[in-house]
Amino acid sequence: MTRKDPTASAWQHAARAVRRSRAPGWLVALAKLGYVSRGLVYLIVGALATMRAVGVGGAAADSRDALLHLPGTPLGTGALWLIAAGLVGYAVWRLCQSLLDADGRGRGWQALALRFAFFVSALTHLGLAIFAAWLATDPFSAGSGDGGSSAREWSARALSWPAGPWIVAGAGGLVAAAGASHIKASFGRAFAERFIVGPRLLAWLAPVCKFGLVARGVALLLAGAFVTYAGLAHDPAGAGGLREVLLTLARQPFGMALLGIMGAGLTAFGLYSLFEAAFRRVDGPPM
Repeated sequence: MTRKDPTASAWQHAARAVRRSRAPGWLVALAKLGYVSRGLVYLIVGALATMRAVGVGGAAADSRDALLHLPGTPLGTGALWLIAAGLVGYAVWRLCQSLLDADGRGRGWQALALRFAFFVSALTHLGLAIFAAWLATDPFSAGSGDGGSSAREWSARALSWPAGPWIVAGAGGLVAAAGASHIKASFGRAFAERFIVGPRLLAWLAPVCKFGLVARGVALLLAGAFVTYAGLAHDPAGAGGLREVLLTLARQPFGMALLGIMGAGLTAFGLYSLFEAAFRRVDGPPM
């Protein structure tokens, strides 16, 4: 993070972030396009939840549900291809962070746990990219889904494996740990560790970034708790992802207010992802 020239424009800071990136140019482009795609997905998720909370439509949606709302819109097919390409780039970037330690996090147990989380994130976003490409290829398939929870489907399959309940419970623990790391990243200026911005711009970005990280962190903590319960109780119906988190919040006292806050927070996380695309320095992998 640089403190030079606090009056510099956002475009100047974004250009500096590219110049100061130490990764090959192709990887910088993939990473930044990936952050854009992730941001767009969360903007849709957050908008849908907020709309439902204020009673103007919308839905409690996860990432796949968000993509299902794009076919049939004026920019639907083009947006789906853009998001699919970006998510592939994001998966490549996460693999570089995981397998090649592009961020230079080291080999301590905390670093290895985080790098494993990056690996899982790469697989998750690659699957989402394939789903987006499938929708772009066959937009009429958008209404053919059964609305099932991928977390529940995976839990039901995993519970049949040897030591399956422990695997499911452990996976839930990893998801919850990822949520805790998001909340931790909101403390101080940890979220901007690799941002190339001046103090004036950082002061504008910080509230949005922190709110978004806390919201996604809470969502991951709750989702992790659901999956852990499913493993310990041998009950895949207890598992759930982001959609189930939003539905659970909506059923609580003052549920629409809670849903609205979470929707706004997930929208903020989408903006945080766009800020990463613009201002994050992309490092490594070491050559």
